[in-house]
Amino acid sequence: MESQYHQFGSSDTSSSPGVHNITTQPVPQLSKEISDVKLQLERISAGGKPSSSSSSAMTVQDVYFQKLVPVRGTCREGWASFQRSCYLLSTTAVTWRKAEEQCQGHGGHLLVLNTVEELDYISKIVELRFNYWIGLVEREHEGHWSWVDGTDFNSTPIFWDQGQPDDWDYRENGEDCGQLHASQRRKRKLWNDADCNLQYQYICEVKA
Repeated sequence: MESQYHQFGSSDTSSSPGVHNITTQPVPQLSKEISDVKLQLERISAGGKPSSSSSSAMTVQDVYFQKLVPVRGTCREGWASFQRSCYLLSTTAVTWRKAEEQCQGHGGHLLVLNTVEELDYISKIVELRFNYWIGLVEREHEGHWSWVDGTDFNSTPIFWDQGQPDDWDYRENGEDCGQLHASQRRKRKLWNDADCNLQYQYICEVKA
């Protein structure tokens, strides 16, 4: 099995005078809004104009990185540690469904990107030439994108590549699956939608 993977070393409604109403924000939504602000700032610094819409509708500027040598930390041999998760990069190409099965066999699931920091970390350690399946799927009977672990898709930052998702018209299994695009330079990875029956590398994630 190891040969298939890269080896790494409430609201206050008081009406009392002088007391302001305070509305709390759900943590996932707050995290998404923080990430959106970061993306807006990056776009402004790159010479663009801020967008009044969400990150899914704005043109994300390329952000370049240096390659990072991953650290195992408390993760299993061959896995990379970042914050509270461990990641495994495959070296074999399989269909999306098979990739998710492989990840479940490790006690995890395909990569779920909760923050821009997590995406940037992954962007620094992947092999540039490969497309990687991630835990993003649009099932025909659902009609919307969802993360495999049940994370609300609308609570996470959105990083579709330009022109994506373009929705495949022909899908034998009635599913459209998400992947990270390959690139020639090391930069923030963006998403593409692809036929789930195609074979690509993949990234597994488990909680540390």
